[in-house]
Amino acid sequence: MAQTSHSQPISAQVSADRVPEQQRRSASLAWRRLAAWGLELSLLAGSVALPWSLGEAVRSRPTVEQVPLNPGVVAVQHAIARPLGLPRQRLVAEVPPLTNLLWFTALVLPIAVASSQVYCLATRGKTLPKAWMGLRVVAIDRSVPGLQAALLREVCRWGVPAAGAYGIWLASGAFPSLPWLAGLALVGGVGAAAWGHRPAHRTWYDRLAGTRVVLLQGGVLPMRHSPDPEDDGSPGAKVLALPSGPLLGLTTEEYGGLTAIVLSPEDSAQVLGPKGWRQHLPVIAGVLAGVVVLAGAGALWLDRRLPAASSDKDALFLALVENLSRNATSFSDRQAAALALATTEDPRAVPLLVDMLAQTDDPRLLDTLQQALVTLGPPAIPALQRLNLALANDLLALPLDQQLIPQLRQRTVKRTLAKIMVLHNGNLNQVDLSGTNLGYIIESPDAFTLVLEQQNLAGVVWRNAVLSGARLRKAKLFDPGADGRIDTFDDWITDFSGSDLTEVSLVAAQLRHVVFRNTSLLRANLSNSIAPYADFSGANASSAWFIAADVRNGRFDGTSLVGADFTDADLSQASLTAARLRQATLTATQLTEADLTGADLSEANLSEADLRAANLSQSNLSHSWLRGADLSGANLEQANLAEANLEGTVLSGANLAGANFAGAQFNALAPVPGDSFVATVAAPDTGTALTGVDFSQAINLQADQLDYVCGQGGIHPACGR
Repeated sequence: MAQTSHSQPISAQVSADRVPEQQRRSASLAWRRLAAWGLELSLLAGSVALPWSLGEAVRSRPTVEQVPLNPGVVAVQHAIARPLGLPRQRLVAEVPPLTNLLWFTALVLPIAVASSQVYCLATRGKTLPKAWMGLRVVAIDRSVPGLQAALLREVCRWGVPAAGAYGIWLASGAFPSLPWLAGLALVGGVGAAAWGHRPAHRTWYDRLAGTRVVLLQGGVLPMRHSPDPEDDGSPGAKVLALPSGPLLGLTTEEYGGLTAIVLSPEDSAQVLGPKGWRQHLPVIAGVLAGVVVLAGAGALWLDRRLPAASSDKDALFLALVENLSRNATSFSDRQAAALALATTEDPRAVPLLVDMLAQTDDPRLLDTLQQALVTLGPPAIPALQRLNLALANDLLALPLDQQLIPQLRQRTVKRTLAKIMVLHNGNLNQVDLSGTNLGYIIESPDAFTLVLEQQNLAGVVWRNAVLSGARLRKAKLFDPGADGRIDTFDDWITDFSGSDLTEVSLVAAQLRHVVFRNTSLLRANLSNSIAPYADFSGANASSAWFIAADVRNGRFDGTSLVGADFTDADLSQASLTAARLRQATLTATQLTEADLTGADLSEANLSEADLRAANLSQSNLSHSWLRGADLSGANLEQANLAEANLEGTVLSGANLAGANFAGAQFNALAPVPGDSFVATVAAPDTGTALTGVDFSQAINLQADQLDYVCGQGGIHPACGR
């Protein structure tokens, strides 16, 4: 089948002067491969980063109209959120129309780029970056890899390093830090791209796909490249290969004293036998047949036994129902039947017991039904919630003389729900109690106060619920979830959106990321609470207490905080855009880098507050008390500081362009004379608080104010006169 030529002595195959040349070619090939990998990665990453960043820039403009996010992008966003540990708060629901288009492009474009690269590699053996680097991927038996080999090669080349990096990321504790994941993936990708088995310089994925990378000569595939996986690439081991298509028949070449025999794919199959998965077909078929037989036998066994168990369960359930409805001759019989029904774990027991609670007129039976439903636990919550809403509507419609029994039923429902939450605290994630009325009632047959102090209620959904007067002191309303790491997708976060939390006690409660959007928090007490990233947007928290609360990065956009007390609270980097803080107490409050754009702080007490680098542009600080506050580097552009008390206020580096200082007080007023029993407090020494502060663009500065500013080292055109 094969024709061979005469061989030459082994000593004649490679001369000593070719060794350095071969080493240089090997080094060049390695560097070119690494550069091509970098270019391919940049092209793929750029196809995602460019449209996404443009879309994010458009979204950052607050005045742009918002529309729902594209469903495809929503699906991808939710698919990657959990494995990457992205917090739910970072998931986007509405974007400008242009952002929608750009982000959809960021989803489609990388797929198109990756598909085109695989196609070019399969049909031409090179992508655009490989062509720039003078490289080409060839198969062992032909000059182009083909679609199957190209796809296998690229999936292994990109997927395996990424999967390995992800596994290390999870196991090492770096999760959920995305920069660490990116760094690990980059290191793995560089290692896979640069490393190859000597002497053939073929990576593991090249060996798996049956390919190798060759260096083009003059822009074309060399006429001689080795089909042998162990070839070292030396000229003495080269054999003739056709520039394209499969080798037909046998090709021989005598070069440098060696004779190589190359078999065509058809001949190699005859010599080496079948390749790949086909040789395992009999074993695979046998295993599948065994699985099918075992599954059928198991199903038959279960089918014979389940009816008997089901019939016994039905008989017991029907007997208990009979005892409740017909056969019970005394209250004790009905009580025993109700409690026994709760222990059957039959799902039909829940609606039956709840219906009985809605219809009974016997106050004694109400307690029994409460005990039975508490035994059933969380599965009873949806039915109890519906009854709670129905009874609330009945109490509004019924006349006073007919409200007694519905009030007793409502009290039973409330107590049942409260007891279930106490007994199953810590296992209530995504339990939906939206619209439930658990508000406090005093001096009435249905008197009730929700007391869930020190309970784990993380993940409960309370949207539009009534929880006025609830006592939730030290309650845990946030849990890191199964992964044990905060700020990831599986966090258990309580949602109070639209609820009535008037006068609720949340003292020292854990409120990280908890949602209070559009919630009533009138006179609520959140002192010492731990509430970073909590969302109070649009809420009414007037006269609420946040004393010493940790609300870093909290959101109070458009929130009513009139008269609220934030003494010693930490609001660093919080967003209070357009918040209403009139007459609020913010004494010694941390507000570094907080966004107070357009906020109403008139008559607010900001004494000793830390407002470094805060954004107070267009805010209203008229008649506010800023005595000893630190406004270093703050943005006060077009802020209204009329009649504000600025004694000892630090304004170094602040932007005062357009700030209104009409009637603002920079220095202490002269002490008012008093009788001998009244001590005069000395004014604070302002020192050099205004040294270097630029007042040149401030407005409404009076002559006495300018004299003080210039005397303190401030900058203004009038100071040089």
